[in-house]
Amino acid sequence: MKWVLLALLLGLCPLFIQYARQPRYRPIFGFAFGALPFLLSFLHLYIAPVSFAYWPGHTKGIEVSLIDSLAVAVLIATPRRRTRPPFVWAFLLYIFLTTITVTWAIDKLAALGYAVQLMRMLLVYLAALRLSTTPRIAPAVVAGGVFALLFQLFFAVQQHFQGVLQAVGTFGAQNLLGLMTNLVALPALAILLSGGRRWYAKAGPVVALLIDLFTASRATIGFGAIGMGGLLVVASVWRWTPRKRTMSALAAVAILCVTPFAIRMIGERSNHNNVESSDSERQAFKRAAWAMIHDHPAGVGANSYVIVSNVDGYSARAGVVASQGSRSTNVHNSYLLVMAETGVASIVFVVVMIGGGLLMMLRTAFRHRSDRRGDVLIGFGMTLLTAGLHLNYEWAFVIFPVQYVMFFYLGLGIGIAEQVEADAVRARREALAARRQAKDASGDEPAAGPLPAGA
Repeated sequence: MKWVLLALLLGLCPLFIQYARQPRYRPIFGFAFGALPFLLSFLHLYIAPVSFAYWPGHTKGIEVSLIDSLAVAVLIATPRRRTRPPFVWAFLLYIFLTTITVTWAIDKLAALGYAVQLMRMLLVYLAALRLSTTPRIAPAVVAGGVFALLFQLFFAVQQHFQGVLQAVGTFGAQNLLGLMTNLVALPALAILLSGGRRWYAKAGPVVALLIDLFTASRATIGFGAIGMGGLLVVASVWRWTPRKRTMSALAAVAILCVTPFAIRMIGERSNHNNVESSDSERQAFKRAAWAMIHDHPAGVGANSYVIVSNVDGYSARAGVVASQGSRSTNVHNSYLLVMAETGVASIVFVVVMIGGGLLMMLRTAFRHRSDRRGDVLIGFGMTLLTAGLHLNYEWAFVIFPVQYVMFFYLGLGIGIAEQVEADAVRARREALAARRQAKDASGDEPAAGPLPAGA
């Protein structure tokens, strides 16, 4: 059956290419890129030609998904860029370092699976750069994400009324659901602040807030509030408008109304789960990861943290509880996980490509305050910044749904920032040419008069 699905994914590429050649259909691709990361696992829209489903690491096979087919179609159908994609060198070096670790990983095939996953993410990043030239692509992407959030909200509400303390949606983990939810909430709020009146701009922040509450996750609720509050502040500093004043007032009212519910949800969770024990467990994971990094600065091998931490005794020496749930998971810090698996140097390139991209978005927005696309750039930039802070407490960066969203946003935001800069340069050139033309027309030509005698 898996080979039939693989053939279907490959066979759909020519059809996708035909539609991607036509600009009027490209927002549909954007909608799909926004929605599918939330639906891939539930609808099983991916296949692993080489599978190692029982491997305890984060990547379970060498996989291909519907999103990969869409990305390839976009790259084939759209015009090539005239310049080198920004930060692609950092992306390639991260993939290179990850691939090198295959040679000394305990299970080379498992390590190769994560390297192939990063190659797929590079395709998504490049496809997002190409799609960024399509008008209204950002709203289409956000609309797809909000549509998927409504889908997740349905399951979260159902789980809540079934007595589940921390709703997981279709992701199987409340922290992953919360992180993915906040990745959509901030761009939706940015479009709402910019004057957007479509359903997804209005529904996105509200739906995200409800899902955050149902997860009862301290990190999800906290970073959701930090992200939305930070976005309001930065967007208001960038350009203050009556709409932003209204939204700030509504946000304050929402905080007052929601805070009691958030406290109650977290309190119910604390009554059933030992929060102090959870925090102590996180510290034990960190001790194990730092010891691993100290002994293996080049990494123990991609997708190998769980095996090495147990076989080499790092978890035992660090005091990680000897239970299946604790010993079969990764350190709850994406940065430590990347360093432990693929080396200290690799985290530098991850920070450069994501951090450099979000700084480029924010810098471009503040350099060109008159361009309304600045709100969208601030939205994507603050989303990546908030996610980067949140990943200091989660290992979810290496999960493909999170990477799909983050790298697509990264490429889309960088591409829009490039367009804003290019349009500003073009406008300056046109203004300079107009001034020169006006100067030539007003004073450089001799005045008309009578012809001299004898002419």
